[in-house]
Amino acid sequence: MSALHRFRFSRFTRILATTLAGALMLFTGLLSTGALASFRLIPIEMDMEPSGRGATQIFRVENDGKDPVAIDVKVMARGMDQDGQDVLTDAEDSFAIVPEQIILQPGENQSIRVQWSGDPKPAKELPFRLVAEQLPIDLGGTPVQGGQVKLLVKYVASLYVVPEGAKPKLTVVSAGPKPATAPATGTVMEVVVRNDGTSRQVMRDLEVTAQVNGKTVTLRKEQLTGMVGENVLAGVTRHFHIPWPADLPQGPATVTLSVP
Repeated sequence: MSALHRFRFSRFTRILATTLAGALMLFTGLLSTGALASFRLIPIEMDMEPSGRGATQIFRVENDGKDPVAIDVKVMARGMDQDGQDVLTDAEDSFAIVPEQIILQPGENQSIRVQWSGDPKPAKELPFRLVAEQLPIDLGGTPVQGGQVKLLVKYVASLYVVPEGAKPKLTVVSAGPKPATAPATGTVMEVVVRNDGTSRQVMRDLEVTAQVNGKTVTLRKEQLTGMVGENVLAGVTRHFHIPWPADLPQGPATVTLSVP
C-alpha cells in the first residue's frame, strides 16, 4: 500500500497535545534528540461570519522541514469547563474543509479553505478549534539515526463564527475566600464569572475592585495572576482563584470587573 493510500485511511489517528503559545504543538517519542519535523499553521486565530463572503476563510500550512509531511485537518466544536479547559466535540457537519488531508514536500505550502455551513443566523458567537495534525506516516524522508526519533507536531487554532453585533457581558456571580489548592497554602479569593453576552471576552488589562465589610481595594494586572488574560466564552461560567489581598478582611466580597 502506498504512503498516500495509507495516509487517506489514517484520519482517525490521535495523539496527545501540549500547549505552546497560542497553538498546541505535540512532540512524541522516547528521546528529544531528533530534528524538529516540520510545518506551521497560519494564522492561529480566525473570525468568520455566519453567512456571505466572510463565511469562508483561508488557513495555510507551510513545511519548513527537510522531509515531506502528512497532515490531517479537522474542526472541533469548542466548549469550556469552569477551569477554562476545552471540551471538544465533532463539528464535521458544520464546515467544509478543502483539502482535509495534505502531503507537503519540503519548502511547500498549501492553502486550506474553511467554509461555515451551519446556522446562518446564530444567536451568539460559536467557538471552534481547527486542528492540523501531523500523521506518523513514513513518506521516505531522511532516515532516523540511532538515538533519534521523529517528532510529530499538532496545532490547535482558535476559530470563531461571529454574528453581527455580538458583544461580551461579564457578570460576577460570587466572590469569597477559599483555601488554596496544594501545594499552595493560605487563602485565595474565588471569583465566579459568567459571560451573559454573545461573544467571548479575553480579560486583558483587567482591573478588579473588591469590597468586604466596607473596606475596598483595587487590584490591577500584576495582582491578578490566574485571571488576567483568560478567555470566557459566551454563555460560559468560569471559576478564578487570585491571591487574597493582604489589606482586605476575609469574607464574602462584592467584586466588580473593568475590562477596557
